[in-house]
Amino acid sequence: MKQTGNRFDLRHKETLTLFLREYFELFFPDLVDKIRFETARFLDKELIALFEKDGEKLSGEDQQRITDALILVDVLLDGMEEQIFIHWEQQGEKQDAFNQRMFHCFCGVFFKFKKTIFPIAMFTDPAKWRKPVKDTYTISLCGYPINEFTYRLIKLKHIPAAEFEKKAAENPLAAAYLPLTDYPKKDRPLIKAKAIKGITSVEQGPKRSVLYSLIQQSLELDPEEEKKFREIIGENPMFKEAKMLQSIKEVGIEEGIDIGRRGTARNLLLLNALTEEQIAQATNLSLEEVRRLKQEVEVVSQK
Repeated sequence: MKQTGNRFDLRHKETLTLFLREYFELFFPDLVDKIRFETARFLDKELIALFEKDGEKLSGEDQQRITDALILVDVLLDGMEEQIFIHWEQQGEKQDAFNQRMFHCFCGVFFKFKKTIFPIAMFTDPAKWRKPVKDTYTISLCGYPINEFTYRLIKLKHIPAAEFEKKAAENPLAAAYLPLTDYPKKDRPLIKAKAIKGITSVEQGPKRSVLYSLIQQSLELDPEEEKKFREIIGENPMFKEAKMLQSIKEVGIEEGIDIGRRGTARNLLLLNALTEEQIAQATNLSLEEVRRLKQEVEVVSQK
């Protein structure tokens, strides 16, 4: 479990909560027909509890640092429906013994819930690794195998941008992740234009705002690159929608206005996806405002 957290990490988690089906369509298409996504419940508070010692509650700051997701969902296996857990982590940097930490978390979740766990780690760091991170953790004694743990490792920077470009027309998440894939440095302005174009199919509102914000945070252009980006979306007709979306953002409609942030916060509260502190940090709302929205959501849910 990583011990640092920031708004970028939370943006990735927020994206997962709003686009869980699209995530599996992108990375695990063979499992999509088996998962009943409408049953997904985000039990991050249960995950946080695993790291509390002697009944002592973690502080709000410590909770914000835990940006993993623990999802309980129904799946159809061999004609029978059962519940499994998906443990997901977004990792912003390469770390030593990461495979061991994933195993530790797996053990804690399994010990508490005794259910099948599907562990996923997605690395979003910009480096191309010379030495890969291990996706297994093995324990043995004098040649006797004791345990072999495996998790799904996704390294976005090792995926060619062209692969996600092909999928962006049908999956906006592929477009949103495009800035984190592999492409020449000179193409950064073009990649950003393609990424923004790819999310224009999402209806205007909190979901598109989240994807837009993720793109903005994933690919921050320098002044020269920004100039090139504006030339691309301004001169090429294929980026007409991207130009419109950029203009909307600049006048404050797409991102940053209260209605968008509150809408996103309500969605996350309904999903029980983050703690109150994490939602406040992700949406730039005050903790008091998030708690007030939570009360509104609970009243509506009881009707």
